[in-house]
Amino acid sequence: MISKKVRELFVSLMEASEDSPVSYDVETEQYNGCFNSAVVEKYIDLGALELVDVGEGNTTIILNNRDDFLSSFAAGAREANNGSDQSYADYNANPFAFSVGYEHFHQIAKKKRQISGYVCHGFESADTGLIHQQ
Repeated sequence: MISKKVRELFVSLMEASEDSPVSYDVETEQYNGCFNSAVVEKYIDLGALELVDVGEGNTTIILNNRDDFLSSFAAGAREANNGSDQSYADYNANPFAFSVGYEHFHQIAKKKRQISGYVCHGFESADTGLIHQQ
């Protein structure tokens, strides 16, 4: 099981959009937002993130091996939606990202009311029926 603070960090990256607290720059592949600095530092030390800049209240980071993370996160959400168990994580390029996506799907599914207009990489839009891709 992934801790809530760790899941919040990585989910915030997957939810990055123009209307969210975290933004993503397609050209530089940088995420900018207000993150838990202790969690960011831990994952910098582990090599999952790179620190670009720390400003007043905002931090800019890069997600290393982003393509693998994105595909594994989406696979985790998809398998959770299909009712599969987490053993499929072993078959992904990034088992950690798979687990984050899997657990996040279950957290969202627990909510009594689905969030209208919710945007997250690998999740189906209730409005369009399309899977959001970052």
